[in-house]
Amino acid sequence: MNLKRKKILQNVKKTAGIAIGAAIIIAGIIAYQLIDTGFFEDGPFPEDLQTVGPLTINNSKYMLGENVFGWLSLHPLEDGEVSFYRPDGSLHYQVNFNGSLDPDPKFYFRANLEQLWDICTKDDVVGTWTVIITGKTLTEDRKNLTVEPKELTFQFLDKALPGTEERWKGNICEN
Repeated sequence: MNLKRKKILQNVKKTAGIAIGAAIIIAGIIAYQLIDTGFFEDGPFPEDLQTVGPLTINNSKYMLGENVFGWLSLHPLEDGEVSFYRPDGSLHYQVNFNGSLDPDPKFYFRANLEQLWDICTKDDVVGTWTVIITGKTLTEDRKNLTVEPKELTFQFLDKALPGTEERWKGNICEN
């Protein structure tokens, strides 16, 4: 009986080893495919920080459906707003800032098709966006305050994030 138990136990160990090995191989194949299609990447483009005044955004080019990440590094006397304008000049997103209340605010937004915001087709998003910083900010040498507006531009390309292409077809405002 003891010999029979040993053989059963050996068979169970072999079967478990084979099952674990197979699971590891399958997980590796899936992970490789996901990495190969860009699923685990932060974005389709390498980070390309864009900075003007106290504002930094994470890229100069974005795909449709991608988040625009931004942050400010503020002096306590800086106070104003950052405004993001679509290619047609319409205000899309705005952030107020006050360095004495929050010296390092972070934010993000995503341009989506939204009838409420009159973004009906991808053509309302694709193109050069303009960011304007107004209010009191430090001069470039960071020694004085100025109310001179600062400007930055970036682009949304006519290409959607993988898996979201269907979302960007047609005109959502026609229905």
